[in-house]
Amino acid sequence: MGLMKKLPTYLFLVFFSFSAPSFADDISEYQIEGISIGDSLLDHLSKEEIITEIERTRPAYNHLNNDFGEVYLFNNFKNYDYLSFFVKTDDEKFLIYSIRGSINFTEDMNGCHKKQNELQEEFSTIFKNADIQRQEGVKHRADTTGRSYLDEVKFLFDSGDRITITCYNFEESLRKKNNWQEGLSIGIRTL
Repeated sequence: MGLMKKLPTYLFLVFFSFSAPSFADDISEYQIEGISIGDSLLDHLSKEEIITEIERTRPAYNHLNNDFGEVYLFNNFKNYDYLSFFVKTDDEKFLIYSIRGSINFTEDMNGCHKKQNELQEEFSTIFKNADIQRQEGVKHRADTTGRSYLDEVKFLFDSGDRITITCYNFEESLRKKNNWQEGLSIGIRTL
């Protein structure tokens, strides 16, 4: 009789333990400033603002193709200085395929690395099935002098999705000339 009363509880626990890993690697559940992969950028900007921003950023970035455009959003965010998004240019809903939050740590790379380590620990707890890779001192491709670098932690998923936590350190004259911000960037993408 006691076993019959506990059977639904056991079945629930068995079902939950087998289904939990499928939820653990769903990066669309993770939010940056309340925004997730798969959300519509139209919830935050008008269609005209999105198109104008895509046209503004396209000439500056040679990594963009005709399928995707990058849109920046500067608001008074709680945790980030700005966000950027990749959306398909021909998508009427402007669904988000990539979201990046950035924090300025100019001349405070120790602070950047501290935050990077905190986030790596947090993501390691959330995304237990991800392949974690760490690279340090990688030369930044935008600096032909080779004096700018990045330190990056990647969380790679079987689905092809990825999360990157990156500290950017630009050579000072290049940073000032191009108005580049040094610091931390968290990128979540399904591209």
